[in-house]
Formats: sequence, structure tokens, C-alpha cells
Amino acid sequence: MKTNNLRAELQKYGRLYKQKFKSELKKDGTYASGRLDRSVTYKTESTSSYSELSLLANSYIEQLSEGRRIGKIPSSTKILDWAKEKGITPEKGGQSESNMKRMAFAIARSIGMRGMIKRYGFKGTGIIDNVYNSLSEQMGNDLFEAYKIDLEQQLKEQVK
Repeated sequence: MKTNNLRAELQKYGRLYKQKFKSELKKDGTYASGRLDRSVTYKTESTSSYSELSLLANSYIEQLSEGRRIGKIPSSTKILDWAKEKGITPEKGGQSESNMKRMAFAIARSIGMRGMIKRYGFKGTGIIDNVYNSLSEQMGNDLFEAYKIDLEQQLKEQVK
């Protein structure tokens, strides 16, 4: 069955989800290096028997959204990279490499004990659920309507 309308709707919602994720990352104050923002993309795939929309991003978007499990210490190397990108430096002792590493380890240990992002109660931002909930109802309606149009066109061709 030809699903041109359904494919077009999936493409439209792929673009909308991508745009919404990017805007939410900036709005919630979690935008740092831009790597996560740049990784957000989508892929659609359609055959005669199915159509799908996949939303893709770096894997740590899940930790950002849901938070980190307490008791698991993140990589201090990644924390160090993040701190350098954000311009975060130790309060005491200057910006020597060893001081930066100690600061990164202290931040990693704190995240392991408490969780991350204090302003979110050391829990995640909920970005995945927020973005999904903002578009899902309308998307469901639009996809249903597009599939209905495709089906009606197919039936008209069959009746000819």
C-alpha cells in the first residue's frame, strides 16, 4: 500500500520533535557544549507493511531526562571536559590541571551521592516526557488522518 501521506506526516513530526528537543535543551538550562543538541535527529523508514519514526540523540539524554541512579559515580574525565566547556573552575587553588581534575572528581562523587542538577531536585529534567507529551496527541490524530487518506486512495484505486 502506498503511504505517501503517512510518510509526509512522519517527516513533519520528525522535524517538530527535533526542533522541540533543541529548544527545550536551551530553555531548561542544560545546554553546555552543544554536542547533545547537535546529536538530536530523526529517521523515518517506510515499507509497504509499516512506517516508523525514530528519534535519535546521544545516549546521555536519558540521564539528563531521568536523572542518574544514586550510588553510581560518573566519569570524572567527562565531568572535567564539561567543566572546561562551561568555564567552571575551582574556587581555590587556581586552574592548574591537577586542581581541575580534583574539582571534577569532587563533582562526580557528589553526583554519585546525590544525583545531578540541583535545581531539578537532583533528579532529571524530564525532557523526554515533556517533549513527547507536548506533541503526542496531535501527532496521533494527524498520523491517523494521513493513514486514513492513504487507505481511501488505495481503496479508490482498487475499485477502478
